[in-house]
Amino acid sequence: MSVSTATAYTDLSQHALFLVWGPPSHGPRSRVLARELGIESLHYVYSTTRRGLLAAPLKYSYQALATFALLLRERPRVVFVQSPPSFAVLAVFVYCLLSGARYVVDAHSDALQRRIWTWPGWLYRGLARRAITTIVTNEHMRDKIQGWGGSAFVLRDIPTTFKQSGAYALPAGFNVVFVNTFAADEPLREVLAAARALPEVHFHITGRKQRAQPEDLAAAPPNAHFTDFLPDDDYYALLGSANAVMCLTTRDHTMQRGACEALSLGTPIITSDWPLLRAYFGDGAAYVDNTSAGICEGLQDLRNQYQSYRSALNAVQSTQRQAWQDRRSALIALVQQAMT
Repeated sequence: MSVSTATAYTDLSQHALFLVWGPPSHGPRSRVLARELGIESLHYVYSTTRRGLLAAPLKYSYQALATFALLLRERPRVVFVQSPPSFAVLAVFVYCLLSGARYVVDAHSDALQRRIWTWPGWLYRGLARRAITTIVTNEHMRDKIQGWGGSAFVLRDIPTTFKQSGAYALPAGFNVVFVNTFAADEPLREVLAAARALPEVHFHITGRKQRAQPEDLAAAPPNAHFTDFLPDDDYYALLGSANAVMCLTTRDHTMQRGACEALSLGTPIITSDWPLLRAYFGDGAAYVDNTSAGICEGLQDLRNQYQSYRSALNAVQSTQRQAWQDRRSALIALVQQAMT
């Protein structure tokens, strides 16, 4: 780290605040980003984990008031704010408008791909234009932000280390973790069909079981194990102890956080065959087409060439760690320039 970068790093630790609207489980990327940027003031503001239109007005009203109280108390010169929800960005913008502070948006894939978070368009575009920059995961989203007249900074992931609770107890045989949140773009039923076709492989499916469809739980074969919600230490122990981590999405331009975590942990990856994911994980992952047959084929290929995939993953891990060092310096310099 250069002297100028080290100085800017110190400035962020003293004058920056990172805000997430939601519990810690909703902001793993933001938590890692704050830590790697030296931002010690990380805050999760939430009143409930309930979702939906009925809960939103009361929840977001409370979180907006709590955010104003927090920012007025802390008086940060720059605020990093996770999006979604976009309402968090709006609350930060109002604070910055009144105080003269600046803000950076850490935009996850949903923030620019679901209409609920970009409506009304004129407001969302205005918030993007007034930010120091919006951190995005790919060039497609960068181009969208720049088309609105805003600044965008491409940061695919933040390689890091994770605290684990030790080895996770797994059954004998080949164990694969499907990182799942029961979201609409995750092909859970295709994964369950693949599990039925590969009874010798154990599939460990993460995510809160209360969000699952009862018919999916009932139809799961004996080798499909729903883990329910896991504390961070246990979750990372599971990913680190498994033979492979599988992260799938039916939606293009969507970075896979679970696959990035597997990369940091050195666990071979199976992921969807999208250009963004191929560009980042290279030869370190097996790519599938989100069908049960494709998942089976990719899993069998990884098993047959397991050591080759592990070696390739180690090379990708080294490359991406160096790339992150360069991007971190560039991001810190960008924020420092805006602060001064």
